[in-house]
Amino acid sequence: MYVNIIIANFIINLFIIYNHTLILGGSQFSRSTFFAKKIVHSLLLFILLAIAWQPVMGASADNESLVLNTKTPIMTFEGGKLYKTGSLNVVELHGSYREMGRQYGALQKKELNEIYGNISADFDKNPEFTYDVMLQDARSNFRFYPHRYKEIIYGMAETSGLGLDKQLIVNDLETYVNLQEGQCSGVAAWGNYTSSGGPLVFGRNYDMGPKFANYATVAVYNPDDGSVPVASITYTGVIYVTSGMNKEGMFLELNNGQISENMQRDNRVFSPVSLFSFLESSTDLDQIDAQFHTSYPDNAYIVNVANETGAYSYEWATSDVVRRAPDKDGLLVATNHFVDPFWGLAPIALDDQDPAFTAHRRANLLALGEKYKGKFNPEVMMETMSIPLEKGGAFRAPNVTSYQIVAVPKELKVWVRVPEVQEWTEVDLKPLFNEK
Repeated sequence: MYVNIIIANFIINLFIIYNHTLILGGSQFSRSTFFAKKIVHSLLLFILLAIAWQPVMGASADNESLVLNTKTPIMTFEGGKLYKTGSLNVVELHGSYREMGRQYGALQKKELNEIYGNISADFDKNPEFTYDVMLQDARSNFRFYPHRYKEIIYGMAETSGLGLDKQLIVNDLETYVNLQEGQCSGVAAWGNYTSSGGPLVFGRNYDMGPKFANYATVAVYNPDDGSVPVASITYTGVIYVTSGMNKEGMFLELNNGQISENMQRDNRVFSPVSLFSFLESSTDLDQIDAQFHTSYPDNAYIVNVANETGAYSYEWATSDVVRRAPDKDGLLVATNHFVDPFWGLAPIALDDQDPAFTAHRRANLLALGEKYKGKFNPEVMMETMSIPLEKGGAFRAPNVTSYQIVAVPKELKVWVRVPEVQEWTEVDLKPLFNEK
């Protein structure tokens, strides 16, 4: 504000000088008067441009996020829309699952083909990830997909130019990267932990490395079968949900839990696909709790769930599940190991034997939760999730942390950041849910 006052006073003085040059010049317009007027003109132009640019400069200085423009899509196809800010893609999809797949494939054709090219370039470099191995794994996971989600893939394959097999390999991207040591982190703050009693805010770091950093995508599914619309935040071409929010303000994010139970069940639905279904059929925490207690995962996971009223962490093993209560009234922290006493597991020591630093990250985030108690809002959560591990946080970019998410379920808003690629970008999901 003070900057604007100074600029305004400067402009007033310039106009006074300008008028004096006119008076002094009169009909005998001198060479010196001419140059004085040119100088004043130039200065006025500079100051006016500075005023126009000042909000942008202020936004950068104040670390405010970019804001996705949802008014003007850059591309449309059969009822679907594509928006883009920097490298962040947002696809808004409508209709049957097949139709939504066709829209996705056409709107992201370029990106889908690039991702497949990145994957296939490594086929000859690693015998564990040849075309045949990848396709077999992708088909194995796809075999147990519910029919409606298979329809999305079928639709994508029709319009992307990849065909079904290559489309399946792109959708199996996380298997290709291999998350055996998963290193994701999640924090929820509400009640006394938020600023002025503001709404619950969730922070999430997704740790899979930088290989596909340029393909972060928010895919908003608006099915016509009555299911709850769902926004999935992941990579282009990946239809299952590792981070997502539905129209009812239910947010969830998945962390790898194999540090606590390294067991795989090959005859079960790929669990991130199940999470898509959970969001499509749940409107509150009780409903999603029932989903977890009637479904067994294919691997061990930790799934953090929140809405505007609070948050829980599900320690989801292949044979049992525990809904863990918040660490404090208004604070939930989860990384990659089970901590509920139900499991009878010994605590992980804070030493070099913790390759994923899961205990370090949890301890750091709990400490930061107390440090910023009563201050959490989206901006503070962004800063918290961006504190490096070695400085008391959980952030491990650029080598580990792939992207970051901050969510406010009550407002149906998310902020997405891709380290060294895309700064924090606000995405308001409200106009993307069920809007034609």
